[in-house]
Amino acid sequence: MSLRSRAIRSLAQPRRPTSLNLPRIYPTKLHLSTASRLNRSQQSQAALATSTSTTYDPYVPPPPLSSPSRGDDEALKAHFDLPHPTTFNASSSGLFTFAPLTHPEALRPLTERTLVQASAIVQRICDAPLDPSGKELRLVVKNLDRLSDVLCGVIDMCELVRNVHPEQRWIEESERTYEVLCSFMNELNTSRGLYESLTKAVSYPHPQPLSSAELKVAQTFLSDFERSGIHLPPAVRQKFVSLSDSLLSLGRTFLSFASSGPSIKPLIELPEPDRLLAGMGSQFIDSLPRKRRGGAAYVVPGSWEAQMISRYAREGEARRLVYTGGIQRDPERVEVLEEMLKKRAELADVLGKETWGDVTLSDKMAKNPKNVFGFLDSLAKHHRPVAGLDVGILQRLKATTLTGNNYDLSNGTAHLPPLNAWDRDYFAEKYLSTLAPTSSLPPITPYFSTGTALSGLSKIFKKLYGISFVPKSVDRGEVWHESVRRLDVVDENEGTIGIIYCDLFSRQNKPPSAAHYTVRCSRRVDDDDHSGDGLPEGWDQKYGGRGLEVDGEMLKGKEGRYQLPIVVLTCDFGNVDNGRPALLGWNDLETLFHEMGHAIHSMIGRTEFHNVSGTRCATDFVELPSILMEHFVSSPEVLSSFATHYLTGETLPIPLVQAHLKLNQSLAGLETHGQICMALLDQKYHSIKHNQEIDSSKIWYDLQSHVGVIQPVEGTAWQTQFGHLYGYGATYYSYLFDRAIAGKVWNTLFASPSLQNGEGVLSRDGGEMLKEKLLKWGGGRDPWLMIGDVIQGKEGEVVSKGDEGSMKVVGGWMIK
Repeated sequence: MSLRSRAIRSLAQPRRPTSLNLPRIYPTKLHLSTASRLNRSQQSQAALATSTSTTYDPYVPPPPLSSPSRGDDEALKAHFDLPHPTTFNASSSGLFTFAPLTHPEALRPLTERTLVQASAIVQRICDAPLDPSGKELRLVVKNLDRLSDVLCGVIDMCELVRNVHPEQRWIEESERTYEVLCSFMNELNTSRGLYESLTKAVSYPHPQPLSSAELKVAQTFLSDFERSGIHLPPAVRQKFVSLSDSLLSLGRTFLSFASSGPSIKPLIELPEPDRLLAGMGSQFIDSLPRKRRGGAAYVVPGSWEAQMISRYAREGEARRLVYTGGIQRDPERVEVLEEMLKKRAELADVLGKETWGDVTLSDKMAKNPKNVFGFLDSLAKHHRPVAGLDVGILQRLKATTLTGNNYDLSNGTAHLPPLNAWDRDYFAEKYLSTLAPTSSLPPITPYFSTGTALSGLSKIFKKLYGISFVPKSVDRGEVWHESVRRLDVVDENEGTIGIIYCDLFSRQNKPPSAAHYTVRCSRRVDDDDHSGDGLPEGWDQKYGGRGLEVDGEMLKGKEGRYQLPIVVLTCDFGNVDNGRPALLGWNDLETLFHEMGHAIHSMIGRTEFHNVSGTRCATDFVELPSILMEHFVSSPEVLSSFATHYLTGETLPIPLVQAHLKLNQSLAGLETHGQICMALLDQKYHSIKHNQEIDSSKIWYDLQSHVGVIQPVEGTAWQTQFGHLYGYGATYYSYLFDRAIAGKVWNTLFASPSLQNGEGVLSRDGGEMLKEKLLKWGGGRDPWLMIGDVIQGKEGEVVSKGDEGSMKVVGGWMIK
C-alpha cells in the first residue's frame, strides 16, 4: 500500500562546489554549531554596509498587521520582518488548529483512536468482495485512499513535530506515535485481504467504471503491495515486516548520526598553533582551548572554528588535520550504515529482486538501476573534464601561492602541485576573492530581508498562477514556537486553497537543514462513507472524540468539499534582532525558493485522492518544481522586480545581480561533478546483493579514485555523514535528473520570448501551461506524459514514451 509519509529533505544544490572529499552532511547546508550561527549573524551585520560610505536613515520597520493603511506587500514584509513574539489571536487551539492536540499526552488517545478507525476500514475493504451488489468493491479504491489519509495524517504530523518541536515531551510522544503507526502500516503492506479486494475491484465490471484518477491510485497501491512481497508465503511476508521494522530503527539511528555532524571525539589536535594558524589573528588562535599554556590547541570536528581553519589557514598541515578530523572513521557509525545496506539487500532478496535499487526504482521514472547508471555515467564522462579544468584553476593558484610565480592557463597541470582534499576549500575561497574583492562588489544581502523575499515570492506566484500569500495571525497553541509564521494561500478564482507554516528563523537545538513537510494532503472528503465502516455511534468518545478529520471546504470550480493541504517549511535564517529583519544570503535565498517550489506543488496539486496529491509522486519527479524555482531566483529580471534595500528602499540594480550570479557560477563544474559522484555512490551502495561483503569506505574510496577529480584520503569515512542515503536511498540521482528537466522546462516555457507575450520571464501563459499540464496533477498522472506535454514537439513525443530513449534525451539536456 502507498501508506507513506512524505517529508522532503532539501536536495537543493549547494552554491559552494562539493565533492565527496568534503566533510559535509547535506549538500545544501553545513551542520551549524551555536558558534557558527553567532558568526553568521555577525557576518550578516557586517554585510549591511556597502563598499561606499553612504549614510542611511535609521531602519523603520514595516507597519504591523493591524495597520489599516498597510498594502499586501507591506503586510507580508511585516509578518516576517517584525520581531517576534508574534501577536496571537484571543482564541486558543491545538497544534495546526487540530482540536485534540492541545498537549503532548493527547497523542496517545489519538494513536489508539487512529488504530481503531484504521482497523475498521481495513476490515471493510477485506469484506468488500462479499457484497453481492458490487457497491463495496466500487468503494475499495476510495476507502484505501481514506485509510492512507487516516494513518498518514497522524504520521506526517508526528514526523514534523519530532523534528522541529522545541519541547522534549512533544518529541517523545510524537516518536512513540510515529513508531506505532509505522509498524501498523508495515503490516498492512503485506495484507492479502486488502490486496485481493483491490485486484477484484480493478477487474470488476462496475456500472460506473473507475475513473482514470482512481485507476492511477489503484495502480500505485498495487505496485506498493507487490513491492512489499504480497506474493510471498505468510512466513516470508512476516520476515518482510520484521526487516522493515529493523530498517526503520537503523535508518533513524543513521540519520541521527548524520544530522548531528562529525563525531566530536577525539578532538582535533593542532601542535604549534601559532605557526599552523599564522595569519588567522591572535584573537582567534587564543580562543582555542589548550591543555597547557604554550601547548597544542584543540578544535571540535565540524565546528565553526574548524570551518574557518579549512577556509583561511595558510598552512596546509593545519587544514589537513582539520579535514581528516572532520571525517574520521567512527566504527559505530560505519557499522550502522553497513548494517542498513545489508538489511536492504536482504529485503530485496526476500522480494525476489537482485538489489535494493531494483526494488526502489520499479515505480520511479528511471525504472531500473541500469538506466540510472547509464544516465550518471554519461554525465560523469562529460563533466569530469570540466571539473578537471576547475581543479586546474585551483592548482595554479596553489602553485602561485607557494612560489610567487604566475602560471599560464595554456600550459598543462602535470608540473603543478596536486590539489589535496584539504586544499579545496582554502583555494576556492581564495579564488572567489580574486574574482570579486570585497572593496569592489557591494553585498547583495541588504536587498533580501526575509519579508521582502516572501513578498517577492507572492508576486511571482501571482503573475504565474494567480496565487498569492496572505499573512494570518495564529491562535495560541497553533504553532510550536512563537517565531513560526502562518501564510494562507489564496487563488484568485478558488479562494483559500491551503496553508503554509513558515519556521524560518534560528533557535537553539533546531535542526539546521532545510525541509518541506506535508502535514496534511488535499483530498475530497464530502463523499466519505463513514457509516459503512461498522463503528457504533459514539465509538470514539473514550478517545476524546473527533480526530484530525475535517468537513472540508467548497472551492469555486470544483465539485464537492476538500480538506486543504497544510505544509511546513523549515529553514535556518538567523533572527530578527533589535528591530532589524533577518537578511538572507544568496544560499538562503535559493533555499527558500527551492522549498517554496515544493510548497506550491502541494498547493496546486490538490487532487481528489490523498495518495497522489501534491508531492506524493515519484521521487525522481518531486524535485522538478523546486529546482525550477532556482531558475527564477537566478533571473536578474525576476529579482529586480521585488528586491529592495531594507534601509533605503533602493531597487536591486541589475548589474549587481549579474555580478553576483557570475560569482556564484564560478567553479560550477567541480560542484556538478561532486553531485554526480554522490549520486553514483548512492547507486553503488544500493547495488549490493544479499550476503555480499560490504566495505562502504572502500566503495567510496574506489569511486573517488576512478571518477573523482580530487584524490580521497585513506582512513576517513565521509559516507557516514551522507544523510540522504536513508530517505533517498537509490534515488539521490533525482536532483541531477530533475535539474536537467527543469532546465528544459525553463527554456521552453519562460526563457523563450515567443511565449512571454511581453510579460517577460514571469509569463502567465507559461505559468498556466505548467500548472495545467504538470503541477495540478500531483502524482496522479504519468510524469513522463506530463513532461512530454510541456516540452511538446519531437522531443516531447520521445520523452512521453518513458523508456531508455527518454532517459537518454533527458541526459542530453543536462550535457547541453
